Amino acid sequence: MTARIPLPDGWADRAFRIGDAVRAGASTSRLDGGDLERPFWGVRAPAAFTDSSEGSRPKLPVRRSDVEALCRALQVRMRPDAFFTHVTAALLLGLPVPGRLARLRPLHVGCAAPGRAMLARDIVGHSMRIDPDDLVDRGFLRLTGPARTWLDLAGSLTLGELVAIGDALVQWRSPLVTLGELGSALDRYPSRSGIKQARTALPLLRTRSESPRESVLRVIIVLAGLPEPECNLEVFDDDGIFLARGDLVYPEYKLFLEYQGDQHRTDRAQWRSDIRRTGRLEDNGWQVLQFTDDDLRDPTALVARIRLRLSARGRA
Repeated sequence: MTARIPLPDGWADRAFRIGDAVRAGASTSRLDGGDLERPFWGVRAPAAFTDSSEGSRPKLPVRRSDVEALCRALQVRMRPDAFFTHVTAALLLGLPVPGRLARLRPLHVGCAAPGRAMLARDIVGHSMRIDPDDLVDRGFLRLTGPARTWLDLAGSLTLGELVAIGDALVQWRSPLVTLGELGSALDRYPSRSGIKQARTALPLLRTRSESPRESVLRVIIVLAGLPEPECNLEVFDDDGIFLARGDLVYPEYKLFLEYQGDQHRTDRAQWRSDIRRTGRLEDNGWQVLQFTDDDLRDPTALVARIRLRLSARGRA
């Protein structure tokens, strides 16, 4: 078997433009070799540099590393002043983008207005008014920063989804932005699409929320006019011994509200731990209400369950 002609030095581990490779001495037949992928028109990349098989494999959570690789491949075609934005920026920042939007393609690429938006297959181009301070660098990639990305997503997310991403941004353990910085972004761009939604979402954000579904559940409760439960509260028995930490807790009524993802069902150790934990709480006078994705799709019934349980435990 004939050995492949090596690529120019330094090109075997990065994406490159076809024109640049030809000028460097690579033949067009070499650029059609099976060891090279075609992530975008006019671009080649080493095989496995990008994940180009998204459409042929089962839908799995999008990995940040795959998004970064695809962005690096596109970057060789982008204008120097262009940047990644909207859903692509959110994925690069590691934010909990809802599954219906979390896809490798298309990539969202922005440029400062009045510049012309990038137009190409698998690209959503945006010409947008933006302050240079709203851009950040992640390695070799330039993208909209956390506050501006949150604001840009406001027009395409539900209120609960927007709060979930906002909660992730301000989460107290590793905040990417402050509530004040989000408020400043709203003030700087008062005519952005989704601004009304963002203004509604901002006062609903909480720094102690730890999962997107938990955030959505909390928003449903608050919008229904029920008292707001406390996020991730630790509770103890009368002797000060730790009992449990709850997603959403009404300490006055000794009521836990828990979102149960599939891992609570499929992980045997988790399932057993949950049963022991619920038993400890019930032995000390607490009650636990559990919810799944099906409940979140029927907010009316969900709220009715919580209201009934609160009433039974003394809420007028």
